[in-house]
This record gives sequence, C-alpha cells and structure tokens, in this order.
Amino acid sequence: MALTAITLLCIAALLPFPGLGDSEHSGELGLVLVKVNVTNKFTNKNVSYSTTVAKGMPMFGVLNKLQDTQSFSFTYSISKSYGIFLESVNGLAGSTEKHTYWELLSKKGKTITRLNVGIGCYQPRENEIFIMNFTTWG
Repeated sequence: MALTAITLLCIAALLPFPGLGDSEHSGELGLVLVKVNVTNKFTNKNVSYSTTVAKGMPMFGVLNKLQDTQSFSFTYSISKSYGIFLESVNGLAGSTEKHTYWELLSKKGKTITRLNVGIGCYQPRENEIFIMNFTTWG
C-alpha cells in the first residue's frame, strides 16, 4: 500500500513537465546543468553526457532529453507497484540470469551515494553527477 502511494506521488511529480524536456517548459522553474556518467564495471567504459533542464525535472525527463538530443538511448518499463524501472542504457540491458543491473548513484564532491529512488522520482541537483553504473549483485 505504501509503495503504491509512493509510486503515485512520483508519477504525479511528472505532471508539471508535460514535455519532459521540451524547451518551451525549460524556463519555468529555472535551469540546472545535469551531468550524467554511464559506466560499465566489466569493461571499465565510461561515457559522459550533460544537458540543461528545468530545475526539479525528474531523471526520467532528463534521460528523455538526452535521448532526443545526443547519442544516448535507454529503455524502461513501468511497474504498477514500483513506478519507472530502468532496463537498458545505450543498448546494454540488465539480466536476471547474469545478475546484472543498472545501479543508480549520485556523486557530490568526492562522495558517491546509492540512490534509494528510481529515475521517475529522482531530481538531480546542480554540482552533482548522476551515475548509471552497469554492475552485478550477489
């Protein structure tokens, strides 16, 4: 029940952003520069992206803008219980059989923190790097 309420709140947070990155909505709340690093634990590959979006925009909107404007792609699914779930980045998907997934991290200064919410709820801040790290569990 609590997770359903949280999911609904996160989805409701998307409502003020009908374009999820359209330039006509970007000036309404001020702008923030968002830096995104895509890393792969297994290949030591690291690709960086950046874009400017409306302050308060969820990462889902940021990722959609990156997908529309840069050589970046992602896929997702929507769970009725948990909201938006990141499935793949730049063609690389997590696997239950291989125990791989996209770990979501935030780097502020020298501190890296694992996020406790997904791309539908997380709102990046100025001077922060959002990290999507392809890794394994177990």
